[in-house]
Amino acid sequence: MIDIEILEKSDVEITLILRGVPLEYVNAIRRAAIEEVPTMAIDYVVFYDNTSALSDEIISHRLAMIPLKSELALERYKHPEECRDGALTDGCYTSLYLEAESGPQEELVVYSRDIKPQDDPDIVPVNGEIPILKLGPQQRVVLEAWARLGRGKEHIKWSPATISVLTYIPKVIISADRCTMCGLCAEYCPTKAITIRAGEIVVDESKCTLCRQCVKVCGSEAIDLSWRKDEYKLRIESSGALSPERIVSEAMLQIRKKLVELREQLDKVFSTKGVST
Repeated sequence: MIDIEILEKSDVEITLILRGVPLEYVNAIRRAAIEEVPTMAIDYVVFYDNTSALSDEIISHRLAMIPLKSELALERYKHPEECRDGALTDGCYTSLYLEAESGPQEELVVYSRDIKPQDDPDIVPVNGEIPILKLGPQQRVVLEAWARLGRGKEHIKWSPATISVLTYIPKVIISADRCTMCGLCAEYCPTKAITIRAGEIVVDESKCTLCRQCVKVCGSEAIDLSWRKDEYKLRIESSGALSPERIVSEAMLQIRKKLVELREQLDKVFSTKGVST
């Protein structure tokens, strides 16, 4: 029986406990969150003027790495497979504009909030306080940027997840018969998963990282440290382009899509060989 528990959740992060799910399935979700879930990012930039100290290439790279809000884009724009030719195909790209100029005696920091959408007001940077470049006195930059949906496996700028981690759920058993209450396990535990309270050993498995320091220092071999079968912790942190729960659900959809495509291809191969499925 599959059981899912939300351990922690915020606007940019979610931690799930998945029980009754094989390791391979959970790891597929972890990888899909990084590589397969599409988001919007700036794909190329046209410069009309740039007298700053930074080259066009450096500014373009910085612009590309700024996360863009993508919740509505998944329904509005064509997916990456339909837009890889680089042409401004209808339904693939949206345009953003940046123009900044400093005064004669002024130094000006250009931020992500200065990037203005031209076509779609919903495709904007997730954070307006990201510095892009600094203009010296009487310097100017004018550019047009084009953004499209892409996947993290194409370039990390399209990955919606800054962190996607799968960890085991520890299982700590301390033998009362062999334990001498020396306290070394609590002393050497770096996360304080093992503590001594009122003369008793208290174990908080949620803090355990399976580092095995407690096992190494226990001279009486009273500690049995392992992990729970088919029970895993999945932590995903979002760049802000998508909500963390949307990343998880979209990752599942991408896995399902691949399985459907695999089944269709297998059916074609088997049908040519006269094998029924």
